[in-house]
Amino acid sequence: MNKRTIKIEKIININEYVNTFKNEIKKIQEIPKMPDCEFTHIGATSKDGLYGEKILDILVVVENLHEITTFDEKRLNNIKYHRISHNGIKGIIKYARLTDYFSMSYDVVLYIVQRGTDIHQDFLRFKEVFNNEKLVEEYNKFKSENCVSSYKEYSLNKLEFINKMIKRIEKDV
Repeated sequence: MNKRTIKIEKIININEYVNTFKNEIKKIQEIPKMPDCEFTHIGATSKDGLYGEKILDILVVVENLHEITTFDEKRLNNIKYHRISHNGIKGIIKYARLTDYFSMSYDVVLYIVQRGTDIHQDFLRFKEVFNNEKLVEEYNKFKSENCVSSYKEYSLNKLEFINKMIKRIEKDV
């Protein structure tokens, strides 16, 4: 099995990601008996000029995470989403739309969290980074400096970076 590789580049035109975001939400909402969810476009594809992978990140907020953990995964599998767990962060259930099973490449990730939890608040705080020019510069610098890392190394560095940025946003608020 090939290992997933990281490919960081500048995201210039987010229109295709906005359209994919809308289409994916529609597909998810059409799943029979899908719990009520709130969807937010997050990550590098949510704003022009950010560096990142060309992967659409969607924050899916549910009232009770247990609703999703007991939800029939086959229904998400039917629309090409598969449960993944790379970082094992407690309080997040991750699904990805795989483009290549053997290399574990994907083009859309769903981050499912419970409303009002610390992890939900962290996602919302981190989104604020993109509203601060200085923090956007630091974000882009981090991304461009870590584009040749292994996936595991990149994931660990990214988690550490995100936590630092969240703390800085908290101080500013």
